[in-house]
Amino acid sequence: MDRRTLIGMLAGGLLVATFAGRAQPAPKVSRIGYISFRPGPNEFEQSFLRGLHERGWGEGQNLIVDFRWAAFDQQRLTAMVAELLALQPALMVVADGPGTVNMIRSLNPAMPIVVPAFADPITQGVTSNLARPDGNVTGVSALATELAYKRMALLKEAVPGLRRAGALYNAATPVPRGAAVSVDAGKELGVEVTQMPVRLPEGIDAAFAAAAREGVQGVAIVSSTATITYRAPLCELSLAHRLPTIFANRAYLKAGGLMSYGPDLEGAFQRSAYFVDRILKGAKPAELPIEQTTVFQLVLHQRTARSLGLRFPQALLLRADEIIQ
Repeated sequence: MDRRTLIGMLAGGLLVATFAGRAQPAPKVSRIGYISFRPGPNEFEQSFLRGLHERGWGEGQNLIVDFRWAAFDQQRLTAMVAELLALQPALMVVADGPGTVNMIRSLNPAMPIVVPAFADPITQGVTSNLARPDGNVTGVSALATELAYKRMALLKEAVPGLRRAGALYNAATPVPRGAAVSVDAGKELGVEVTQMPVRLPEGIDAAFAAAAREGVQGVAIVSSTATITYRAPLCELSLAHRLPTIFANRAYLKAGGLMSYGPDLEGAFQRSAYFVDRILKGAKPAELPIEQTTVFQLVLHQRTARSLGLRFPQALLLRADEIIQ
């Protein structure tokens, strides 16, 4: 074989390989819708995307995520749900609000839905069975409401001589079960707990001022989409009125809250990517049991305690999962 023939064969082979490479099909791109009643994005969305990345999904590569944030506007939410469904996603992720789940199901009963942080899916009427979800909805249950008693007990432990406390919640919603549980917990703990419905964010300052005048010594914040969104003014104004606060999860403490006890919400959003991954690969929501959070974190904020003139008891410090200095 002469040199010219060899070069021709090599060139031809290279050309064939090049065309073969070009002829390979592009990776399939899946599409999902993601909707939240609050403004966004924030660390929960970051955690969700991180979970997807861990499972091999990348935005703009093999996945399109159509994000929508309604910013507490019900009409906007309704329009956004219809808009996302018109895009024909493979599934919908509902970051918050059982009402949004029901809206999607009324418009498209067959649409798979993943919820990263249910409060209580059975009480909310989303499903009647955690092990085999009905209604085409699955995800992670945070069980935040059931921990209201524990939070009140921890607040009493952290605030010496606690006799009067408040259970603050978003006044734009019906009285949440967490507020009622906090009141009942106070009766057992010897603490008078007053329900504090507050318009968020405009009513926070006046509510804390009134609570301080009435002798309230600490406030348990009943977690909701709105309280998480307005955590910064809640923390700042509670400090301004020298009112210790306990929250439902660590996310609040980034804004300066005193302490928190509850599930790792960022972890729940990251875990919800597992359900998205399985559904995109062919699983049905009924085949994916709703997971219940079993790890709860006690987080203490030392700088906030010093600002309030408090010292956490040693027994509380020893039980803490994290101490923010």
